[in-house]
Amino acid sequence: MIKGNSQCNHLPLLAEVDVVCSHCAGINQANSNFCTMCGKAFKQCSFPVLSPVSLRASRTGSPTDDEVALGRRRGDSCNLLLSLTSAGASWRTSPSAQDLAVAFGNVASDPEKADDENSDKCSVVTPVSSVRTPFHAGPRWTQDARRLREVLKLRRQRPPRVLMVTRRHFRKNKYVDIVGEFHLELVQENGAAPVVIPRTTKTVFHLAEYLPMDGLIIAEGNDLSDEIMLKYGCQLPGRLEGEAAAKFASDTEFDVSKDELEFALMRLALAASCPILAFCRGSQMLSALRGGTLIGDIETELGSSISHLRDCADPTYDSFRHPIRVTPGTPLAEWFSESLKDTDELLVNSYHHQGVKKLGENLVEMARAPDGVLEAFYDPTYDVKLGRFVVGLQFHPERMLGDYPGCGAVYKAFGDACWAYKGLQDGRVNDSP
Repeated sequence: MIKGNSQCNHLPLLAEVDVVCSHCAGINQANSNFCTMCGKAFKQCSFPVLSPVSLRASRTGSPTDDEVALGRRRGDSCNLLLSLTSAGASWRTSPSAQDLAVAFGNVASDPEKADDENSDKCSVVTPVSSVRTPFHAGPRWTQDARRLREVLKLRRQRPPRVLMVTRRHFRKNKYVDIVGEFHLELVQENGAAPVVIPRTTKTVFHLAEYLPMDGLIIAEGNDLSDEIMLKYGCQLPGRLEGEAAAKFASDTEFDVSKDELEFALMRLALAASCPILAFCRGSQMLSALRGGTLIGDIETELGSSISHLRDCADPTYDSFRHPIRVTPGTPLAEWFSESLKDTDELLVNSYHHQGVKKLGENLVEMARAPDGVLEAFYDPTYDVKLGRFVVGLQFHPERMLGDYPGCGAVYKAFGDACWAYKGLQDGRVNDSP
C-alpha cells in the first residue's frame, strides 16, 4: 500500500487521494485502510505498479477502445454459443450458419435476399439479439491488464486470441494435458496469442470464459467419438474391431471431453465466420460438421498401398513422406508456390488412418494423394484481408518446416486472417501485427 505522500522505490510520489492496493492494484481514497476492490487490508507495496497517471485513468478515465471491444465481443460470443447449444444437432438449419453469422455481425444482411425456406427454421433457436446481455471488462480486469502491460512494457494493442484445446498424454503414471509447441510458437511468431484450453471434463461448463475467439486451431488427437458426432448431427464412419482396432489403439480410443470442447468451438467459429486452421483429425471434424462423411480406416476401406499411419516406434515415423497433387489456383498452391514452379506435387508427412470420404458443404478440394485420399481443402470464401480463413489439412506442416517455405506460410496467412478478423470485430478495419 502507498498512502498520501508516502513514497516507494517502484512508484513516484502520489497525490493525496491515491491509495494503491498491493493485492489487486485497486485505487482507493487516501484515508482507506481496506481495499474496496478486494476487501484486503493494505500493506507496504513490494512490487512494481503503474504510474500515478495510468492508475488514475483506470479509476476515472474512459475505457480504451480495446477494453470496450473486448467486453462487447465477449458478450456477443457467449450469446451465440448459447444459441448454438440450444439448437443441438439441428444447428446447421435452425438457423443456418450464414444466418447466425449475420446475427453475430460478421457479414452484412440483406432482408430482400433472405431465404424463405430457411427463415421458417430460425425460430428453433432464440435469436442472438433477443438474448444479448451487456458485458463489460470489469475494473479488476482493466487494472490488472494495464498494470501488466506497464510493468512488462507490453504493446497497448491486444493481439488476436487463437484458441486451442489440449490433448491428454500419459506420463509418469498420470495424465497431463499438452499442446504441441510448434503450434504455439508459430501462432506467436505471427503476432497472435495462443489461448490453451484444458480438455478436462468440467471445462465445458466454463467454456465461455475463454471467449472471445479470433482464431481456432484444431490439431491432432484420437478418432472422433460416436457420442459427440451424433450430438452435432454428423454421420458416423465405420469402426475397426478386434485386432484391427488394437493396431491403432492410441487413435481408436475416444476422448469424449476433447471432442465436446472442440466440436463446440468449431461450430461457434463456423457460425461466427472466425478463422479456422484444422489439421489431420481437425480437418475430418471440419468436413463432418459441414455435413461430410469419413473413411473409417484407409487401409481397410481403400486397400491403399500408401501407409498413412506408421507405428510411432518406426524409425521413419516422422521422416516418411508421400506425394500429393496440388490443385492450381488454391490457397495451398499460393502458399507453396515457390516449391511448385515446375511441378504440381509436394511430399508430405502422414499420421492418420482415417480420412475424408465425402467433402462437406461449401468446401473445395486443394490436394489429393495418389490413392485418392483427400489431403487438403478450404472454404472458397477465403480472403485473408477480410478475415475469411477456413482450411483443413490432413498433413502437418508444423512438423516439416524445413521441407518447404510454404509450411510457415500457412501459419502466416492464418495469423494475418486472425488480425483482420479481430480488427473487423473490434470495429477497426486496418488492424495488423
